[in-house]
Amino acid sequence: MSSARPASNVESLPARRAQKMAAAVPQPAPISSAQRAAVIIALLGESAAKPIVEKLDDAALAKVATALENLSMLTRDELIEIVMDFIAHLRKTNGALRGGRSRAKEVLSGVVDSGRLNLLFKEDETEATSEDDNEELSVWDRLERKDPKQIANYLSRLSPNLIALILQKLDVSVSSEILGHMEGEKLGPMIGHMVEPRKTDPGVDQVLGRMVEMEFLNAVQEEDEDEGNNLSSVGELLSLISTEKRDSLVAFLRSKHEDKLEGIEKSIFTIEGLPDLLPKNAVPVVFREVDQSFLLKLLSTLQGGNSAVSDYLLGNISSRMADQYRDDLGSMKPMAPEAVEQVQREFLNVLMGLKRRGLIVLERNAEENA
Repeated sequence: MSSARPASNVESLPARRAQKMAAAVPQPAPISSAQRAAVIIALLGESAAKPIVEKLDDAALAKVATALENLSMLTRDELIEIVMDFIAHLRKTNGALRGGRSRAKEVLSGVVDSGRLNLLFKEDETEATSEDDNEELSVWDRLERKDPKQIANYLSRLSPNLIALILQKLDVSVSSEILGHMEGEKLGPMIGHMVEPRKTDPGVDQVLGRMVEMEFLNAVQEEDEDEGNNLSSVGELLSLISTEKRDSLVAFLRSKHEDKLEGIEKSIFTIEGLPDLLPKNAVPVVFREVDQSFLLKLLSTLQGGNSAVSDYLLGNISSRMADQYRDDLGSMKPMAPEAVEQVQREFLNVLMGLKRRGLIVLERNAEENA
């Protein structure tokens, strides 16, 4: 007997196999309500979700299980969107899920770190706020005062619905300027979310505001502080090199980084500007901490063109000590210009060391900054 199969059946095997493989490939689909519920239960964890699961009948439980099984990988933005939607519904239930606020906190703990979680759910202090606190700018007022390009860079990392929610909180003139700096495929869906009617939910708005405050406003402030510290370090570095090199580098900064030069120049200190940088009560500390022979050498370099600096230093120590230094200066021989600059740079370096040790401060007086 022949065991050969009909040709039609043999030829149809690859086709049927291809059909099965194609059917097995999961197709992307919108997140259904059942899948959202499955995600929330999964995020809550076994102990927290148990009271909810116990209230579901077999049919509902099977539906949730199937939804979770068919769910593809979710991004962080999609998880946050589901959680925010859960919080909005939780507020409307007025306690149908007992301990709604703590439940919401448990849900978010699976998505965000502890620091952000504590900030988002920080207890309101409306009863304890003073009148000054009430006059503070809101998150959205502060956001409107930031650089639109920086805001656009931050928003580009968020999902379209979050971008829409944030832009709707801002003045239209600010929002339009921010949009001018944004590009990409998120703009279309974002506009789609903006045209859809949305009922205001204070709870969701509060969480959104705190997210913006922590992820952008506070981060920008830290970056500004870091930049200020960096510019200060550059200024101090320029203070401790030769005048010729310093003038050359300042000229370069003026041509290439003019926007940074003002912050740098505030931290540049020279021997000529010492009376404006070294407070009077710090002068005795310097004379106590620095070797007397080196101070005498320094004072000798200040005779002539920088006599005002010498007078400032000697005028803020005891008259007896000042007279002793003046007598000793009479026996000092003139120094070569290169040696003068070297001694003065070494002295500035010593002052920086005293500053780092916390013994003195170096800051421009208020009159010069005005």
